[in-house]
Amino acid sequence: MATPFVVRVLVPVLRSIDPRLREAATVLGAGPLRAWREVDLPIVGRALAVGAGFAFAISMGEFGATAFIARPDYPTIPIAIFRFLGQPGALNFGQAMAMSTILVVVTATAVMLIDRVRVGTVGEF
Repeated sequence: MATPFVVRVLVPVLRSIDPRLREAATVLGAGPLRAWREVDLPIVGRALAVGAGFAFAISMGEFGATAFIARPDYPTIPIAIFRFLGQPGALNFGQAMAMSTILVVVTATAVMLIDRVRVGTVGEF
């Protein structure tokens, strides 16, 4: 579910890497892995962090996909909220609201970290 968001963040950054930088590293004796680690990774690192943050934030709230793969003994937060709301009682409702608050805080923290780490100017990644 989060793959399009990660690709949307990473592809422009990967395309912006000048191939001459890799060629210069190769000419100076770096192998492919070292050239990638020393040239590409520092350029793509922030975009990787933003993509990981997006994937994390989206996966935390994704109900549709987790409803199919969640195990009964290890439910995800959205599934647990759904189960608590499906049962009568003020205690179950309170637990669902507490878990919802935790989900909102975790997601908001991820989005704020994404905003802090993102690459580019305002409005573009």
